[in-house]
Amino acid sequence: MSEKAVHIALYPSDWLAGTRGLTPAETGIYITLVCMMYERQGPLPFDHSRLARMCNCPAGTFRKILAVLLEERKLIETPEGLWQRRVEREIASAKGAIETASERGRKAVSARWQKAKQQSDECENAKVKPQSVEQQRPSNTSKKDNEIKGGNLHEYYASNTNQNQNQNIDSDDDDARARDPDPPPPDPTFRERILIAIGVDSRTGLTGHGGAILGTRHDMELAERWKAELGLDEDTIVTVIAEVMARKPDSQPPNSFKYFNRAMRREAARREEPRLTPEEHHGQSSKQNRKLSNADATTLAIAVAGRTRKAPEPDWL
Repeated sequence: MSEKAVHIALYPSDWLAGTRGLTPAETGIYITLVCMMYERQGPLPFDHSRLARMCNCPAGTFRKILAVLLEERKLIETPEGLWQRRVEREIASAKGAIETASERGRKAVSARWQKAKQQSDECENAKVKPQSVEQQRPSNTSKKDNEIKGGNLHEYYASNTNQNQNQNIDSDDDDARARDPDPPPPDPTFRERILIAIGVDSRTGLTGHGGAILGTRHDMELAERWKAELGLDEDTIVTVIAEVMARKPDSQPPNSFKYFNRAMRREAARREEPRLTPEEHHGQSSKQNRKLSNADATTLAIAVAGRTRKAPEPDWL
């Protein structure tokens, strides 16, 4: 009877109350007939033989059971056939719920289409450069049309070209101003100094790729550990970060402050190394060496002089 099947709620207490006092055979026939009414969504025709076959019951027994159900007002007779008022109410309620859900779905689809159309129109409008105030005036348009009709075609296109160039220059200037980063704060905090050294926005910490944010609570806890465990001050930490970013091949900000852990440990180890200073006794040793060298030279000269042979005395002495 209906084109679309409906969902019927099952209330066990109502079914038990409706079949209480019936025999098992009467209960089976009653439930079967009610389910057939829900399936057809309308009354059942008065064809006792066919209904008996559909209930898998002999025709004589079916007539006796049907008489009991009609007497107990479980079912009623209408001009269209066997029927039950509860079935009529449940079907009407189910159809109303289906219609409400369908209407809600149509409204949701319409809202999505309207939103998509609005976004598409906004994108199309963004692609077209808006005209200047002078171009939008009707008097200016008619004046240009008159100039074109009067033979000033070359001058018109020349002025239009210059105007487009000026618009492009102004647009480029606006884009450049829009891309200028925010100036650093006058008295930056430790977090802001680190973010400035990395090259990201000192207020939000947005990196610009993947939605990563620097300077979070975990990042600042790590920075405090650099100070507490490695003994580095804020100026040193900011300087090391700036040097690491200057040597970074891609110049892209890292995903977190953990990227600088190795550089901070190297800086702390470098500070722990002993300084190479000249020892004080080096100068005295040099003087002593020079004295010893002079003494050795004197001794060597005396020894050489002692080994020199004396000249023989003449015979006539």
